[in-house]
Amino acid sequence: MLGYLKRILLCLALMTGVAHAETATMATLTDGTPPYYMTLAIAKAAQEVTPLDLRPKSFRSTDQGAIFVNKGEVDFGLFNSITLPEAYHGTHFYKGNALTNLRAVARLIPIQASLCVPGDSDIHSIQDMRGKRFPAGFDATKFGERMYAAMLGTGGLTYDDVKKVQVAGWAGVVNGFRRGEFDVGGIVVGSATAIRDAQIVKGLRCISLNTGPENEKRMKEIFPQARFAVVKPGPGLAGIVEPTVVLEFDFWVYANKDTPDKDVTDMLTGLLKGKETLTGVSKAFRRFDPSLMHDDIGVPFHPAAEAFFAAHKDSIK
Repeated sequence: MLGYLKRILLCLALMTGVAHAETATMATLTDGTPPYYMTLAIAKAAQEVTPLDLRPKSFRSTDQGAIFVNKGEVDFGLFNSITLPEAYHGTHFYKGNALTNLRAVARLIPIQASLCVPGDSDIHSIQDMRGKRFPAGFDATKFGERMYAAMLGTGGLTYDDVKKVQVAGWAGVVNGFRRGEFDVGGIVVGSATAIRDAQIVKGLRCISLNTGPENEKRMKEIFPQARFAVVKPGPGLAGIVEPTVVLEFDFWVYANKDTPDKDVTDMLTGLLKGKETLTGVSKAFRRFDPSLMHDDIGVPFHPAAEAFFAAHKDSIK
């Protein structure tokens, strides 16, 4: 209850803004998900140093949010480094429906994803997941099934090797795992959602992915631009009970090509100056490095972002 009240107060503070604040919107997921906390963090950081009043607009999936950003009905959105280029170029899920009005704004943070099980589970490896109840379908976001398929692939498994339990989206995975509807769940390492999972699912522990050239090849065939990373136990890392190999990929903020230059500049200013504020709202930003915001993933940058990076070239590569 206390956490819920804190989120309400934070949202009210962000929505109140200053008298002459410029209002913009960001497509995100529902309350309680990692992208939602990331949106609140970005909004608060920008509001502290600029007039930008950034308000979250929740969708069932990041894919759905991108469609509205492409239409110009929402100013900003959050996407991963795999799907943002696919959406812009019209490949994979977006074949024939390219979202060519999207523009990159900044690389934010590396996201680390892991499969997890209750402490008393007999699952100790990816191979042990054969025949187990596993989230599938993801009607709201095909990205979910692709990511889990990539992780299963490191153990030589596919969705044909597990017992598929249909979910609509990420909320279904979170709630279903907490209720015991799956034998295997998934978490974003270091997220508030994972911490809550550990409070509900006794002995929560993450399962290491299998590394090696063949496993990496299978993973990248499904999930290009992703990589393996080793996470060691530490404060706030729920489920990481020993050094664990996880799936890592980058998360980005993007905009519509016609999103006002001032809004893009103000957001980037907040990111550049607000590391402490960002991590205070979302622990996911503990690994945010402003010097890495300008990267190339094959999506053109918003003109205001290009101008910002040029003006701050000494601190941002």
